[in-house]
Amino acid sequence: MIQYKYKVKKGKPLTNNYIMKRERDYTNIPEGTCICSVCKEEKDNREFYWYHDRKKKLNGTGRIRINTNCSTCISRISKEYNKLKKEIIKTHPVPDYGSPCDLCGKPVYKNREDIPAGVDGKCTWQCDHDHDSIDFRGWLCKDCNVGLGKLGDTTVALEKALKYAAKCRGVEIKVEYVDERLD
Repeated sequence: MIQYKYKVKKGKPLTNNYIMKRERDYTNIPEGTCICSVCKEEKDNREFYWYHDRKKKLNGTGRIRINTNCSTCISRISKEYNKLKKEIIKTHPVPDYGSPCDLCGKPVYKNREDIPAGVDGKCTWQCDHDHDSIDFRGWLCKDCNVGLGKLGDTTVALEKALKYAAKCRGVEIKVEYVDERLD
């Protein structure tokens, strides 16, 4: 059983609306270092986030790292993203739940429980933006937004994925760019 320690700020009344901050649990984090994929600095493993309840299959004791972004970078990126999202919502409101995703075309709902029976829907709108220019691109379902990110968010990566999928079906394709800026 996992036990959590909570910090409660002095003088704050403990109400239903007050959220307590959980202290970081460093048990079973392997010794060593990792290079942050954002700042490219080598940092101690304790500077990264680890799952509390997911263990390595090998011996069941070591915890699994969530990703290779250090806690400092995650904090900075989260603040930037939240600020960006507040600005975007002013000019590009979040679509209504039940509206189709611009990429996959499937209806998007607030959570999985809200998807009607028999409907091939997705959950949660996410703000899709260019990570280099911070330009807003649109609202996508979580699966599509994460999928684009995992492919590298570039037209080159998407072209490779498209060619791979076509090749697996025995089809040969050629992608031509109308705008030279996309090469």
